[in-house]
Amino acid sequence: MWRVFFTSAVVAVVVRSAMNWCNSGKCGHFGAGGFIIWDISGGQEDYSYQELFPMAIIGVIGGLLGALFNQLTLYITKWRRTCLHKKGKRVQIFEACLISLVTSTISFVLPLLRKCSPCPKLETNSGIECPHPPGTDGNFVNFYCSQDREYNDLATIFFNTQDDAIRNLFSAKTFHEYSAQSLITFLVMFYFLAVVTFGTAVPAGQFVPGIMIGSTYGRLVGMFVVKFYKKLNIEEGTYALLGAASFLGGSMRMTVSLCVIMVEITNNLKLLPLIMLVLLVSKAVGDFFNEGLYEEQARLRGIPLLDSRPKQVMRNMNARDACKNQKVLKFLLHLFF
Repeated sequence: MWRVFFTSAVVAVVVRSAMNWCNSGKCGHFGAGGFIIWDISGGQEDYSYQELFPMAIIGVIGGLLGALFNQLTLYITKWRRTCLHKKGKRVQIFEACLISLVTSTISFVLPLLRKCSPCPKLETNSGIECPHPPGTDGNFVNFYCSQDREYNDLATIFFNTQDDAIRNLFSAKTFHEYSAQSLITFLVMFYFLAVVTFGTAVPAGQFVPGIMIGSTYGRLVGMFVVKFYKKLNIEEGTYALLGAASFLGGSMRMTVSLCVIMVEITNNLKLLPLIMLVLLVSKAVGDFFNEGLYEEQARLRGIPLLDSRPKQVMRNMNARDACKNQKVLKFLLHLFF
C-alpha cells in the first residue's frame, strides 16, 4: 500500500509541476489539458424526493443498455475471432481504416443535416459564449450556420474532443442547449459505433465512450424532468452525470470503485447518494441478463477467473476434499522425489 501511495504522490507532484510550466506557453500545442475532470460543483446543489423516480429510471436504462452492449460486443468479438482475424493482419488493418472512415463520414454529414438554432439567453456570469470563438473548444459550435448568433447543437457534440463534449453535457446553466432529436441521433450513432469499434485492432478503451453514451441519454431524461417539474431547481447536467454512472455500472458492473471515480472527476460530493442509487439499480438490472463486459471478454479469451461468489457445491468443501484426486498426489510425489 505504501508503494502505491508513494508512486501516486510522485506522479501528482510531477504532473502539477509540468502543468504549471506549460501554462506559461512554453509547451506549444501540448500545453492544454491536464487532469481528466469535469467540474460540476457549480451546478445543482440539492435534490428533491420527487426526483428519485426518474433517477431510478436512469439506472434501469443504464442496466438495459449496458447488458445489450455486453451481449452485442460478445457476438461481434466471437465473429472476429472465428472468421475475420484468421485472414491475417491486413484484414485487421483494413477493418480499422474502414471503421475510421465511416465514423468520420457520419460525424461530418449528420451535423450538416441538422438545422441551426438561435443562441439562448445566458447568464452574464456563466462564462459561456454563444457561439464560442473559432479555434477554441466549448459549448455552442457554429457549424455552417447562416447567422452569427446561431449554433448547431449536434455539431457541438461531434466537433469537440470527447472530454470537452462530456464537459458540455455535464455543464450547468445551459438549458435547452441540445434538442431531443439531436441527443437521440447522437446516442444511436455513438452506441452503434462503440459496439462495432470495441475489439478492433486499435488501442481504444471503453470508459470515456461509456460516459459519452450514458451522459447523452441522462441529459435527455433531464430535459424531460426539467419540463415536468417546473418549480424545482433541476440541472440537466446532473442527470447527464447520473446517466454516465448508470451505463458504466450496467456495462462494467463496478460499484464502489466506479462511485469513487465519478465523485472524483466531477468534484461534487453532494451527488454521492444519487450516484450510489443509479449504480445499484443499473448493476442489478444488468446482472439479470449477463455478466460484466470484462468478465465476458475474459471468458471468451480463455482467461481463468474466479467467480465473485463460490458455487453452492463449494460452500461445504475444505482443503482435504481438493486433495482426493490421485493424479494430483502422483504429480506432487514426482516433483519431490
